[in-house]
Amino acid sequence: MVISREADRETVDRKREYLDNTTYLAVQTANNFGLFPSVVLAQSALESNFGNSELSNTNNNYFGIKRGNSKDYVDYKTTEYIDGKEETLSASFRSYNTKTESFEDYARLITGAKRYKSVKEAGSYEEACRALQKSGYATDPRYAEKIISIIERYELHNLD
Repeated sequence: MVISREADRETVDRKREYLDNTTYLAVQTANNFGLFPSVVLAQSALESNFGNSELSNTNNNYFGIKRGNSKDYVDYKTTEYIDGKEETLSASFRSYNTKTESFEDYARLITGAKRYKSVKEAGSYEEACRALQKSGYATDPRYAEKIISIIERYELHNLD
């Protein structure tokens, strides 16, 4: 039990450290683009496993943004939900030089693409999270629920 508690404490500390180290960038980016800081920070935490994913560590992609027409990309295995079933596929993801580039590209994507219009127009963080899911940002049927859970667990709504 002691080992388990210690490991749990390290995980909590790592997550809190990511949030503490990323709050300023998330708030600055969200405010510059008219988004909810809590959603930007929580979504980056979810997509990057609190900064612990290989995609975020190696390629500064904190939002799981797919390649699109980007010239800088890398291929990774990813989990997608197809017809309600979880599947592991290979996909191309954007690669960034810095964490800031990733956050700014995310904000440009959310505020610039018509499909995400409802995210920008949301009146609450909950509404913004549901709009992200409904707009097809991710295939996970629990995507909005997971982001909202991070926001509420770490009281990130205080950033809004």
